[in-house]
Amino acid sequence: MDSSKKSEEDRNSSAEVETYPEFVVFREGYRAQKVVYHPGETIVETARRAGIFINTNCVQGYCGTCTSVLHKGNVKMRKNKVLTKDDLAGGRILACQSIPITDTCEVKLS
Repeated sequence: MDSSKKSEEDRNSSAEVETYPEFVVFREGYRAQKVVYHPGETIVETARRAGIFINTNCVQGYCGTCTSVLHKGNVKMRKNKVLTKDDLAGGRILACQSIPITDTCEVKLS
């Protein structure tokens, strides 16, 4: 196998490896709370486990009640029936559908 094909395969396989943060940081005003993250949890589930309130309604990605702003990191949303491309470009996420996929995750709560 030639080296250019091997390096392309290595890049593809490493891109498929899921990562997640050790902690999720929730920011509200000047306060920040660091919460241990359990793989597979949504942002809302992590917050609730720590006693942090995020307003929710449908918890299915349809209403937008849980819209928050991703300050650092990246998430994967299971569903998104509310946010526009502009919302997403501005860092808005549906906390009820968002699962962290990077080693850093900070969320601004409104």
